Amino acid sequence: MKKLVVVFASVLLFASCTQSKIGYVDVEEIMKEYDATKDVEAALKAEQEKVGKSLDSLSAAFQGKVQDFYKKAQRMSAKSRQAKEAELQQEQQALQAKGQQAQQALQQKSQEEIEKLTKKLDKAVAEYAKTNKFTMILGTQGNGTVMYGEDQTNLTETILDVLNEAYEEKE
Repeated sequence: MKKLVVVFASVLLFASCTQSKIGYVDVEEIMKEYDATKDVEAALKAEQEKVGKSLDSLSAAFQGKVQDFYKKAQRMSAKSRQAKEAELQQEQQALQAKGQQAQQALQQKSQEEIEKLTKKLDKAVAEYAKTNKFTMILGTQGNGTVMYGEDQTNLTETILDVLNEAYEEKE
């Protein structure tokens, strides 16, 4: 029985002597400064501009048809004028639907890319924690979950450097 108490006390003493190594990262700052994020944002912006130009050209063509209709409307019969108005309304609705579909597609692509970047960040933090024997690395965004942390526990720049180096190697 005495041996059991001594063993148990030794285990407790050993457990209390081990120090936890904790750090934190500012996720918002990393995502803002990560080179891959900047490239994804640039690619999405370029795609948005391309889609915008395409929609603008379709819209300009439609506006031309509307102006042409108004010029000819006085000389049209009531029946043909109504038919042309209905046709233009359908075309306008189709144009609006195309714009909404394009916007939704861009939003979905943006979410997918952000999710990929977040997974890379999570993996990099986990690998860094294991390599450097951290028991925990907390994530914060702006004024979030870490109310105070000493500068030496802030790993934001270190993790950002690891991510950017890995990204540059892949390019």
